[in-house]
Amino acid sequence: MNEEHNVAIAGLGRVGTLFLKQILSCDCGLNVVCVLEALDTPGKQLAEEKGIRVVSLDELIQLGVGVDVIFDMTGSCDFKAEIQRKLNDSYNSYTAVAPPTIARMVWSFLSDEYLPSIHSSKHQAMVDSLLEQARAGVVK
Repeated sequence: MNEEHNVAIAGLGRVGTLFLKQILSCDCGLNVVCVLEALDTPGKQLAEEKGIRVVSLDELIQLGVGVDVIFDMTGSCDFKAEIQRKLNDSYNSYTAVAPPTIARMVWSFLSDEYLPSIHSSKHQAMVDSLLEQARAGVVK
């Protein structure tokens, strides 16, 4: 039997949404207990449809050791600092905050697909779009 790991995903923009979809589509031992997203994004809508709690940062912190890993897909240095401060203030040294590089590593174990970068330039966004179109057979 595989060990289950309770995870949260912070940031359900373009990349966070893809990451959520991938985790939900596989039997990989990752149990998404909640997500953090302030905007009305497709990822937030998906989480709500799947019955995954959408929480504030303070609500996430209150879950304590009920969350093993928080995948930070926000791309925000301010968020990274704030979440770490709040974890420290709550004396939670158990819950790990995984940056996008760790999320990319996890992704590589779960999928052969390409996960776009969070911090993409306009040119990178264009390349990402072309790669997705190529995979869909729209361009060759």
